[in-house]
Formats: sequence, C-alpha cells, structure tokens
Amino acid sequence: MTFANDEGDDPSRVGAASDPLMEGMEQLDTVISFKDGGSGLARELQRAASRSTASRSERNLLQAFRDIASWCDQFSLPKTISDIAKQLYKRSDEEKLLRGKPLDAVIAACIFIACRQAHVPRTFREICTLTHVPKKTLGQCYKALEQAFNLTLGASASRSSLSVGSKAAGPESLLSRYCNHLDLPPNVEPICADIIGKARELGIADGRSPVSIAGGAIYFTCHLLGKVKSARDISTVAGVSEGTIKLVYRLYYAEREKLVKEEWIKDGRAKLERLPVDTTK
Repeated sequence: MTFANDEGDDPSRVGAASDPLMEGMEQLDTVISFKDGGSGLARELQRAASRSTASRSERNLLQAFRDIASWCDQFSLPKTISDIAKQLYKRSDEEKLLRGKPLDAVIAACIFIACRQAHVPRTFREICTLTHVPKKTLGQCYKALEQAFNLTLGASASRSSLSVGSKAAGPESLLSRYCNHLDLPPNVEPICADIIGKARELGIADGRSPVSIAGGAIYFTCHLLGKVKSARDISTVAGVSEGTIKLVYRLYYAEREKLVKEEWIKDGRAKLERLPVDTTK
C-alpha cells in the first residue's frame, strides 16, 4: 500500500474515465483552513475535506444525469436531447440558478428546453405526465432557466411555449409518436393527418389543445378504418382524459361526411358505418 507525500499526488491512484460533462468538477472543491504548526496534518485534512465535497457534488450530478437519461429513454427521445439536457442541468447546478427547487422539476425543465432546442417539441402536459412534476412548478423552473441562459428558441419560446398546445407542437406533429406507441398500421397516420387538416379548415374542434385533437382524431380514424383502439389506450399514450378524446370524436362525428374523402370509401379503406354513435363504451 502506498501513500502520497507532501510533495505531490500519489501516482498509484487511478481515476475514473473522463466525461466531458463532468469537466470542471474540481472547481467545486471547498478549501478548509487548518492550522497545525507546520506538522503537515493540515494539508492532509484539507485534501480529505476537498475530496469529500467533490465526491458529494459528483454523486449528485451523476444521479441527475442518470435521471435525465432514464426519462429521455422512457420518452423515446434521442441521445442528443439527453446530452443537451445534461449540459443545461450542469450549468444550472454550477450557477446555482434553481437552488431550493425540487431536483425532478429542474430536470424536467432541462428536458423541455432540450426538446425545443433540438426541434423535437414536447408539450408541458407530456413532460408533466412523464416526470410527475406539477405544471406550475415546471413553468417556474423553465422561466428561470430561460431568463438566465437568454435562450433563443424561436417565436414559440415566449409564453406560448408554456401553454399546452403551442404551435410548435401541433396535432399533426404528435401523430407519428402516438401511432407508433399504439402499434397502428402505416396508413392510419396520413389519413388521420388529412382529417385533422380538413377539420381545421372547417373550424371543427377549434380551441382544443393539439394533444386532445390528436387523440380524438386517432380515435375517429381508427374506427373509420376498422383498426379500433380504445379511448383508454389512446388516453394512456396521449396523456389526455378519455372524456376529452371522446368529446373531440363527437365533434368530428357530427361532421363526418365532410371530413371523410369519397376515395377512401370507394377503395374500401373507410366505412362511415364503422363509426360508433354511442361513445360511452
């Protein structure tokens, strides 16, 4: 067993593999002054205190990184978003921007911002559903980071980005993800997108959030094409209540003949009689 002397570090000590996101952790060390009359004990105590502080900081940062990676994985987000979120979190931690805020709320805000910077928008509702962070708390953390980092996320980076249903995350942009999670055949998404577009032209379901429109349109389209999914299944994926999904469905059903193209009926893909009148089941 070897020990370091007062002249330098112990060459036998081997550190962990370097991580660019962990660079600068040594700057978080706390130097404590000990006086021992020149015996050398003070320096060893200072080193021990510094190692303890750095170790604790590193552990906290690594835990946050693990949580970010786990949540991004659960949300099927690419690694680039996970990396951006980690960088944002590290900066907020180093600059003590959100001291006193819950860790999960800070992480959730970083993921939300990372999604927008990578042009893979997620709504506040989706992030809240994933992380179980209250919308109000998430909004507070987001605003603090937005101001501190002087973020430029496009026109949607203002208040509109805090609302469920900002233009950056319109209903069509949600379809691919929802349909994939529901394991629907490829022909469902484009027809569903056409129906949403036509409904928009006609002013059907105006004022409803993109999440609820996407969920209701999928419910409508699945019945129309005979690829039925329950409102509960869609609710689980979209993070919106079954009642809201069925409300949008009823609005679409009332105008079904205007929304469904004749060519879909002629080629046998769609049948209006498949659409249920009673959606209470």
